[in-house]
Amino acid sequence: MVALNYETKHIGKNKFSRPGYKLFPVKAFVLHYTANHGGTAENHFSYFNNLKGRYASAHIFVDRTKSLEIIPLSEVAFHANERKEGPLIPSLKATAGYYPGGNANLNTIGIEMCMEKDGTIHPDTIARTILVIQKLQKQFGVLPIYRHYDITGKRCPAPFVSDEKLWTKFFVDVKKEDDELKFSSGTLKKEWETFLGSKAQREIAVKAAVEAGYSANWIKNFEEGKAENGDVAALAIGALIKANK
Repeated sequence: MVALNYETKHIGKNKFSRPGYKLFPVKAFVLHYTANHGGTAENHFSYFNNLKGRYASAHIFVDRTKSLEIIPLSEVAFHANERKEGPLIPSLKATAGYYPGGNANLNTIGIEMCMEKDGTIHPDTIARTILVIQKLQKQFGVLPIYRHYDITGKRCPAPFVSDEKLWTKFFVDVKKEDDELKFSSGTLKKEWETFLGSKAQREIAVKAAVEAGYSANWIKNFEEGKAENGDVAALAIGALIKANK
């Protein structure tokens, strides 16, 4: 199972990649891909830590082994400035005296998915990116998730632009994995154990689980008093997850 494996190692301040500008309240998360075959999160840390001559960066880089925050989430990164022709996402249009025309860079967090040597994005990288977004949702709230493409028209991340089904699946998996993560951490399990305090509510949950395809033996166990709240909660959450797949 893929782990978040989130590390924080900030690059030094410099005008090309980390200007130190204050980020506005975050309005969205923006997904990118590096378009750099075989480059790891650490490789990109080194690159942006020494960047000169062009303006570019992102807050977090994700590869098949870890996620690396290279710019504080309270600062601007140069990853998704609105196009000069006008904003594709009007709600992200912004400006500041310290960054005139900063637009989406002033109110979004940029996440870069690293590419493998063959030009693909490894499934573990995608899975870890989902975990990164879940982490950000807990910190900033459940905000919109955009592709770089949605903001500026640039075909980035290219696989999610070329195949809309892949992009749709990413959204579904963010929600699905979030439910499973919450349950494994005990958060939803406790909520369901509280909800399932009465026998009538427990019976509803068990029947819902059986309807979703779980073994009918659980009805028998429930009637004989062998199914504890935790067991019934697990079934109920499993049923919900299964129904939404």
